[in-house]
Amino acid sequence: MATCASSNGSQKKGSFEDLIISGKDVFFKDMTFNEDIDFTQFDKNLISEGVYQVRIVSSVTFQDCIFKGKVKAYSKNDDNTVTLTSFQSNLSFIGCTFHDDASFRAASVMGRTDFTKASFLKTVSFEECTFFQNAYFRASTYHEELRFQNAVFIQKANFLNAEFDVTASFQQATFHSEAQFSSAKFMGYADFGLISCHGNFFANYAVFENRAIFNNGFYNGHVDLINITFRQCEIKNCKFLGETRFSKSTVAEHLSFDNSYFLLGLPDLSSFDKDKVSLEGVVIPI
Repeated sequence: MATCASSNGSQKKGSFEDLIISGKDVFFKDMTFNEDIDFTQFDKNLISEGVYQVRIVSSVTFQDCIFKGKVKAYSKNDDNTVTLTSFQSNLSFIGCTFHDDASFRAASVMGRTDFTKASFLKTVSFEECTFFQNAYFRASTYHEELRFQNAVFIQKANFLNAEFDVTASFQQATFHSEAQFSSAKFMGYADFGLISCHGNFFANYAVFENRAIFNNGFYNGHVDLINITFRQCEIKNCKFLGETRFSKSTVAEHLSFDNSYFLLGLPDLSSFDKDKVSLEGVVIPI
């Protein structure tokens, strides 16, 4: 394991680049990176017309580090060619703080992904990413827009206690295993439209302070939305094929289940004010 650790130290990106080029494992702790960290700068292969890919074979781990510049695993050139990054091992930014934009768009991570307690002060994108192993975003915080559109989680996705200050978009994300959003706080717009959940989906004790959209979702497993606080929420045109629970949840303004399908029967909605809930066109098999 090649390491470089120092308490409250400042690190140039040169040694990071050397480790990636040599294929050695990367581990930095308590470091400050003042320049951009750019995974797309390394040797790349053409994988389709206008699309290149960088393969990072190193295990990549940053712990309690500060990034003053951008962190990039995706780039688009003036000629519209794009470069993506494939991480062949783990990708970990545990307890790290990102002061500038971060983009992992369309990256694939073959190993474990871990952004536990990471803090993003600017926009961050994980849209179109594929996570092949467990992906941990526990207690992570997002102070600007977060994008997870079209992301694919093959194993567990864990956002327990995560906090989202502005827009958080998971539109058309696919969860092949358990999706955990319990105790998460969504202060801005939350978009879970068109998601596909093939395992269990949990969001117990989550708070949605703004508008939340779950329209056109597919839920094959158990769905627990217990003790949730909604302001405005749409759960229209969804399919729930497993047990679904909303017990002890509340809504401040309006909640719509219009045209949704519940295979095992309508869940208990008695904790909601009836005048604030719409069930038009709901389908319940006889």
